[in-house]
Formats: sequence, structure tokens, C-alpha cells
Amino acid sequence: MKVVVADGFHEADYIINLFNSKINDLVVINENEDIAHYLSLNNDVPVMIGHCTKESDLIEAGAQNCDLFLALSEDDYKSYVACKTAKSIGAKRVIATVINPKNVKIFKDLGIDMVVCSTYLLGEQIRNLTSIENMVNSLSLEDEKVVILEIKINDSLAVNGKTLAEINISDLGVISSILRAGKAIIPNGQSQIMSGDTVLIVTTTEDRNKIIDIFKRKK
Repeated sequence: MKVVVADGFHEADYIINLFNSKINDLVVINENEDIAHYLSLNNDVPVMIGHCTKESDLIEAGAQNCDLFLALSEDDYKSYVACKTAKSIGAKRVIATVINPKNVKIFKDLGIDMVVCSTYLLGEQIRNLTSIENMVNSLSLEDEKVVILEIKINDSLAVNGKTLAEINISDLGVISSILRAGKAIIPNGQSQIMSGDTVLIVTTTEDRNKIIDIFKRKK
């Protein structure tokens, strides 16, 4: 099985780590030289520095005729173009991550096999919840192998006021977004978690409870 991971930082790092030992043919391409160097060192895999929207770069990376193509760019349009380019060189299935939830349906209608948006998933989850007052809610995907946790932060929690780098759950999952005052924030290591935030975390069923334990600790 050939899987291509295109662009992204923390999400790419997590996915590469998750599947590296299970996939015989893993192709990683990233246009950011520093991120490419980090992903290569951290996961012991070759990473090509190139543009995932360019057919020539994807072919040079060895992405043609792949079984699965994952576009993880923070630019929705770039993820869309990357997926369409991958399709043009024989990708059997393409998945794009997007920030704008309105693009989920648009991209699917335009031929993207699967579109993932944490804000969209959160909205679908809330709509179907019988109660939204629980501090922790979860949504299981892909036969319950992948879990998206929604954790609400309050003043009593030890993580309140800390940065993502200080919390450091990189071995357990990825904090994909922080919802604050009606806006979605795509975080980095220096992003601070504040009371009132809703934190969305992608993890596995095995690590779900470990992450909940970390975030539920009191001061």
C-alpha cells in the first residue's frame, strides 16, 4: 500500500508516526524545508522538499498511482489543488483537511473523496448530542480507530494558561484546533490554552483516556 502525506506539520508528524511501521510505501512531501527536516529526523523517513500542487514534484517524490493521498495544508485551496493533482497522476483515494467548514461539501462535490474539518465535525457532534454540558465529548471515526476529543477548559484545570509545548501530548495525539470566542485557531507550540476555550484533539482509542487524564487534572 502506497500512502502519500503532503504538507502539514503536527498533523503530518502524528500520521507519519502512526502509520510508518504499518505501511510498506510511505511518501512524504513538504514545501517547508525546516518542517521537512524535522519530520525526517523525528520519524526516520525521507521527506522530499517540494510543492504538493505541482505534478512534477509529486511524480519526483514517487506519489503517482498511490493508494491514498493525504493533503494537510493549512490553505484549503492548496489542499484541494493537491488532491486534484494527485488524482490526475493516478491516486486511488484522496483526503483533504480544510479549515473552513463550508468547504467540506464544496470539495466533496468537486470530486475529493473525503474532506476533514475539525470545526465541521464539532458542529455535527454538537447537533447530535443529547447534552453539550459535558466537559469531554468524543467522536469516533474509521471503525473507532481514530477519536476526536472535544475538551472544554475552565479555571480549575491545570492546563489553563499553559502553552501546547508545555502540555506536550505529541506522543499521544494532535491538538488540531482551539475554539475561542466563536473563532477557530490553528495552534502551534506557543499557542496558549485559556479558560473558556474548547480544544479539539485527534488521537487513537488506545490513548484517549491518557489525554483526558492530562486535561482533567486540577491545579
